[in-house]
Amino acid sequence: MLLSSSNRKTPWTAVGLALLFLCTCFLRVDVCLGKDQTKKGAEGSTKSETQHVVPNIRANRFPSVTERVKLYMSNWYNPPCEDDVDASVGYWFDKSASSGTKNKKKKKKKKKKEDWPTLRVDAYENHPIVNQTTRIMTNIKSIIEPDMLFFMEEDTLINCADWDYDEEEAKEKEDPFLDRVIFRHNMRIYCEDVQKLLLPAWRHLRFLEKKKPLEETETSSPPPVLLQFGDNKQSHDFKDVNVPHIKKFRSAATQPEDLSKVTSGACHSSSGPTIRKALNSAHGQSRFQPIVWKLASDRHFKKLYDVYRYDTQWKNKKPMAVFRGQLTGSRDGYDKHMSDEENCHNMKRCRLVYNHANSKLIHARLTSTRGRLPDVLNGVELLANKTKIDDLLEYKGIIMIEGNDVASGLKWALLSQSVVLMPKPKHTSWCMEELLEPWVHYIPIDDFATNVEERMQWIIDNDELAQEISERATLWMEDMVFHPDAAQDDREIQEEILRRYEAHFMEMEEVVEVRSE
Repeated sequence: MLLSSSNRKTPWTAVGLALLFLCTCFLRVDVCLGKDQTKKGAEGSTKSETQHVVPNIRANRFPSVTERVKLYMSNWYNPPCEDDVDASVGYWFDKSASSGTKNKKKKKKKKKKEDWPTLRVDAYENHPIVNQTTRIMTNIKSIIEPDMLFFMEEDTLINCADWDYDEEEAKEKEDPFLDRVIFRHNMRIYCEDVQKLLLPAWRHLRFLEKKKPLEETETSSPPPVLLQFGDNKQSHDFKDVNVPHIKKFRSAATQPEDLSKVTSGACHSSSGPTIRKALNSAHGQSRFQPIVWKLASDRHFKKLYDVYRYDTQWKNKKPMAVFRGQLTGSRDGYDKHMSDEENCHNMKRCRLVYNHANSKLIHARLTSTRGRLPDVLNGVELLANKTKIDDLLEYKGIIMIEGNDVASGLKWALLSQSVVLMPKPKHTSWCMEELLEPWVHYIPIDDFATNVEERMQWIIDNDELAQEISERATLWMEDMVFHPDAAQDDREIQEEILRRYEAHFMEMEEVVEVRSE
């Protein structure tokens, strides 16, 4: 007996639903297992930490290329609206100006390259958060110096990245590049990253342009690449820089929706509802944020490989948390007119060490006081010798406290089989710290680590949950650095950043021409 058409559909519908369910389980395992379960926290009260199930596929658990470009560019993701010159950055070079040296009182012999161009930028007239000082910036140089805004001059940049450069020999030859890189040893790691990552990205974009139809080809050179190396939030010369420029970090967005607000839409105008707005960040919303690039990567990412060499299994680690770090981050807390004890109390890293001198759960020491405090304060030993990474990896907990910007050791600590204890990040870098979730990728502590002992006790009492948090942090770093798609993602991200960066700049002749029409 034949089944009716309506009856024949029923078993196939059931099969289809079953297949759909299996596919959903494969992509999002948490849907199959039910809602996250709330756990008990260190104080015994109900906490926000949950049992978090990680999707099997990287695309479902890690930010996409587009999402990462938005995060790295924040305020500068959207270009100016077409023909709105006041929403763009006008620029021009003064090729007759001599940059000289920092000490202009000293007379120098004439050099082969005495006259170096300086840059002027003019942007955002009548913008509510941009004043005259930050709107028109003159005499921007191509001298590479920490905490200074400068424009990239390719020959200087390549010279800076040369690890074989002999300064003594350069003095004898009166090499004009000698005075164009200040603190050369510290700047090399930045210059090397620009040489290896940014310059090839520019060249590849220009190569792609030649493949386009003639009417789409741009023959002009790239606009000036504005950079700031070092740890300072501001440029010493120009203070708040309210034009697109590249750094290794920016202030973290307070909430994901704050980032969405400044990256939504198609373009920004010079006035009205689509005017460019500052990111609501951990340090306020009174300035535009810089563009994040992968800089100082040797310092921040090199030790990832040591983790694979020296790490210890979770079950064999000591049930304690460790901290080692220099007394960085003192700019906001140090006052030479205060006592040593008051200064220590006001600086997060010092306070952590001082308050836990006798703790059986926390082993915290500074590796340098930067000459601001004594090695021993009121009988408390603040200082210890630098500790090798293999010794730090013996602890179940690794405490990370931001210094001047992001904690440089955070990347290897996340990758390790230890679990990270840290306050909510106030800065974000190539690692996308602001996307790390408390109780998912790390154990949250308050800004001055006053509850770090309680959190370490929670780790001891909830060993399996703590290990799972460590594993999710490890996966985050593996997705970022070691996944087969990671290198290609980085290339696509960097080229897209430069495409969008370029859209913000107009040569001054072009600005004048548009305004005169």
